[in-house]
Formats: sequence, C-alpha cells, structure tokens
Amino acid sequence: MAKDKERSINPAQQQRKLEKAKQLKKSRAELQARRNEKLARRNPERIQRQIDDIKALEAAGDIKPRERAILQDLERDLKAIRKAREALGEKAPTYGGGHRRREGDGDNNVLGKRRHDGKRKHYQRRESSGSDTDDSVRRIPMPEDTPPPLPRESRRYFPRKEDETRAPQPDTALPPRPGPVPVVKTTYESAPQVRDLRKEAVNRFVPDVVRKMQQAAKVGPTGRLLEPEELDRLEAEGYLGRTDQKTQESVGIPEDQENARKLAEEEARFLRELEAQDQDTASQVDEDVRLEVGTVDRSDQRPSRHVEMEEVEDEDI
Repeated sequence: MAKDKERSINPAQQQRKLEKAKQLKKSRAELQARRNEKLARRNPERIQRQIDDIKALEAAGDIKPRERAILQDLERDLKAIRKAREALGEKAPTYGGGHRRREGDGDNNVLGKRRHDGKRKHYQRRESSGSDTDDSVRRIPMPEDTPPPLPRESRRYFPRKEDETRAPQPDTALPPRPGPVPVVKTTYESAPQVRDLRKEAVNRFVPDVVRKMQQAAKVGPTGRLLEPEELDRLEAEGYLGRTDQKTQESVGIPEDQENARKLAEEEARFLRELEAQDQDTASQVDEDVRLEVGTVDRSDQRPSRHVEMEEVEDEDI
C-alpha cells in the first residue's frame, strides 16, 4: 500500500506545493517585518505617559467606560511596540529624553509668535497626552529670521471705521426693474365694397352661343353682319340691349350719335368687304387666265409624234 501511495504522488505537483508553502512563509515574514517596523516607529514613552494619566484618573475614581477601553488598547499597543523593538534590535529608532524647556527658559534667538502690539509670545512645550509629535521633531530649532507679517483676519471681515470713511462702499442695490414693454398691434380696416351682382351675372354667366353673337354684333374688322331676327332676339332676351346701355352709360354718348356712328362703321365695313371680294374675284380670274395660257404654251412646245404604218411582204412566203 505504501508503494502504491508513493507512486500516486505526482513529483511536479509536490514541487509546486513546496514552492507555494515557501512563498506563503516568505510573504508572512515580510508582512510581520513591515508591521514590526511600523510599530517600532511609535514612541513607547508617549504611550506610557498616556497610560499613566488614565491610571491616575482610575485611581481618583473619575474614569469612564470609554477611557477604560482606551486604556486596554494602549496597553496592548505598548506590548506590541516593545516586542517589535526587541525584534528589530539595534535597527529600532531611539527616542532620547533630552532636557525640555521650562517656562521662562526660552532662548532669545528662537522666534515665537508675534503679537499685534509688537511683542513676541513664547509658548511652553507641554506634554499632551494625545500628541503624536516625537521628541526628535520637537528638538528641531525654529528659524532665526524675521517671519512674514501676519494677516489680520479682523480687517478682512470687519473693516475699520477709518476704511469706511476713506473708501465709500459700492452700491450693491439691484437696478430698477424695467417696466412692461408695450405690445405693438396692427389693425387692418377696409370699407364695405358694394357690388351689383345682377350686372356681373349678365356679363359673366352668358352662354357661348350668345357670346359669339355679341362678338359678331360688335363693329370691327372681324365682325360679321347679323340677321335682323338675330338682333331682335338678342334685344328681347336682354343681352344686346343691356350691353349697349352699359356702354352708353360708361362713355356718356347720346343715343343718336351712337346709332350714327354704328351705321357709318357698318357701311365702311361693308365697303371693305366688297373691295376684298372684288380683289379675290380679280385675282381668281387672273389665275385662271394664267393657267390657260400656260397650258396652251405647253401644248405648242410639245413635239409632235407621227406614226407611219407600212405593209411589208415576206419574200419567203
């Protein structure tokens, strides 16, 4: 059975497991080293002072449940920090106790915060239980130079009376609200149009036959003579009479003068027609004569052809 189990193990898979275990162990060691380095950077003396302050409150009986939980966390952190510093050994950073400045022992070369009256205020370095500043940072000396002027916050938000008298305040009032804009409206007006629908109907709604007869009755080069019966029928139906009446009213010519003018124009038109007929007749006669003369000439010029018949006897017969 042992041999079968050894044969079933894949050597490549076993090698991968070993490498994975080594990598996991290495990563855990690196993580623990980073954690120890981070814990070793903290100052155990400062944490010890915080623990002492809370224990003093506990001895006085003024401790609260929250402060008791903080005390437990600080004790646990202090143990971890000491353990990490022991693991690092000489690589762990050192925090010297150094003499601290007391009140009134300030160095004249160190500049403090300057007041508005020109004097300088030297602050006392107090050990705060919640401060995270290390002693090495506290030992850094202040610069020995004149600091820049301090901004006056009061002047920024609350101007002095002198400034108010010197510079007038800008007018922050809103401009007056514009009034309503008048709306321009366009009004279209028209006078009533009076129309005579009867007259318009007579001139517009006219049959085609009657319209042709009216055009023929008009005096002109294209007109033709109408029979008296046709003129009487147009006058009886009201087409010709109304048209003549409308023409007389528009022109303002008396009836006798209008009749005389119509007769003269009709006579002139009749004479023109006669002359046109005479000219057509004369031209027709000339054309006939010219055709006859041309026919005779062509018959004279045509060469005459004579056929002679002779009897021929056959000698062989």
